[in-house]
Amino acid sequence: MLTLQRLQELLSYEPITGKFTWLVQQGRRISKGSIAGSITNLGYCSIRIDGRPYQAHRLAWLYMYGVWPTHFIDHIDGIRSNNKPDNLREATHTQNTHNTGKRVNNTSGFKGVTQIPNGKFVAKIGVNSRTQNLGTYATAELASEAYQASAKNLHGVYYRVMP
Repeated sequence: MLTLQRLQELLSYEPITGKFTWLVQQGRRISKGSIAGSITNLGYCSIRIDGRPYQAHRLAWLYMYGVWPTHFIDHIDGIRSNNKPDNLREATHTQNTHNTGKRVNNTSGFKGVTQIPNGKFVAKIGVNSRTQNLGTYATAELASEAYQASAKNLHGVYYRVMP
């Protein structure tokens, strides 16, 4: 397991930008002072240290607080490469899923909203691993308002306003 001391020997972390830079030469391809890591296909920054990949948001947590996070690390703004300390917080798996955007196959344009065959829109939200129906609405915007109000009430600080 990577220690804070080893991390600080190899990398410098800039809290204002959320970026890591190498303090030492890493082979022929990575020079001292270069930005560490690369963006994965899921949008996270990954940094390879001593042959093992680490997610930069977990390294940022270790660097700032001196301990490994015990839970997931949630990106408050939903941008997975934004590893500034004020954008990171520990979260359970459930809390972390509350702060996600709409699904990629969403056709209504709003999280938690689905259009039904009669042209109306249904708002639904997940609660304790179950789907709760929030009602049927004439427009996607009204259904989204119902979803947003319910999400804010149920998820508290792990609720993120969706466009």
